[in-house]
Amino acid sequence: MTEIPTTCVAAVYSEIEPEPQLKDIEKFMCDHGADPVLDVSSEDLESRVEAIIRELRRVLKDSFLEGEMEMFLNSVMSLILIVPEDKLNRPVLNFSEAIVNANLPEKYGPMKIRVLTNLIYVVPEHANTEKYRILIDLIKCARNHRCINTVSVGINQVKLWVKEWNVSIEQIQELYRNMHEAYAAIGDSCIINSINDPNVFLMDHLLLLEPVKMLEGENIHNLLKIFVFSRLQDYLEFYSKQKPFIESSGVKHERNLTKMRLLTFILIAESQKELTFDAIEKEMQISADDIESFIIEAVRTKMIRCKMDHLARKVIIDNTEQRSFTKQHWISLKEKLEAWKFNLTMINSHFHTLAN
Repeated sequence: MTEIPTTCVAAVYSEIEPEPQLKDIEKFMCDHGADPVLDVSSEDLESRVEAIIRELRRVLKDSFLEGEMEMFLNSVMSLILIVPEDKLNRPVLNFSEAIVNANLPEKYGPMKIRVLTNLIYVVPEHANTEKYRILIDLIKCARNHRCINTVSVGINQVKLWVKEWNVSIEQIQELYRNMHEAYAAIGDSCIINSINDPNVFLMDHLLLLEPVKMLEGENIHNLLKIFVFSRLQDYLEFYSKQKPFIESSGVKHERNLTKMRLLTFILIAESQKELTFDAIEKEMQISADDIESFIIEAVRTKMIRCKMDHLARKVIIDNTEQRSFTKQHWISLKEKLEAWKFNLTMINSHFHTLAN
């Protein structure tokens, strides 16, 4: 790959004269896939900048390393800011749109977001319409690349901007709809990856994540709660009602059955020291011939320690992990720690009495 010229990677607030920087960027773009007939003959700065922006789609490819692309885009941004303010609207919005529409792999998302965040801060303070549209594009990037967690702008800042930019009710609705979709995209992915991972059995922490909270009430969130709290039969009832959703969501029904059988076994074992083979066969909906291999697989998860008594046809539970840690579990832990502290205090007092 051709090295990016020094003038092309200048900071957003470039002190380099626009003409040499324009020529360097134009040459660089032609070297990296821009149309050879790129119209750079105009003496009008705005026209030349717009010609550069139109050709970005040919240049923004995954052959570019993210760092190189970010420096290049910041250099283009510095040129845009030289355009007279009364002509700035179109190049700014076209540049923002070009970044959103650049067909790049998911890993380029955080880089896109950083560039667009810079753009919001450097366009003129009174350019409220432009700032709002850039913010929408930024959130769309976060949705498309599933990286809303990399956005450095918090919800409180967004609320301040909405007020400062005098955003309409319709625009606020559009903004929050896009934010919801961006959170849903990462929440969806987070849940699906965890359910599909054969080594992940504890998922209650996902319910505390903000992107996952945004999905409450939707099928994917209901499915997650089944994997956190419920039994095999609950999953089967959900599947019977939501079969199209399961088949289109990226999770696999057969793998779900395997994991839910193991999670159901662990849940039952939390409160029982012994389980008969008949109970396991009924609850896990497996044949008697499959019980031994099922128990072996359960032990392999390291979520449970148990042993089989073939003569008595039962499983003896030694220890299990908690599938979920609820408020009641925290209360119980607090009570145990307080009792432990009290006992230590009493022991210390007895030692002190004996020592004297």
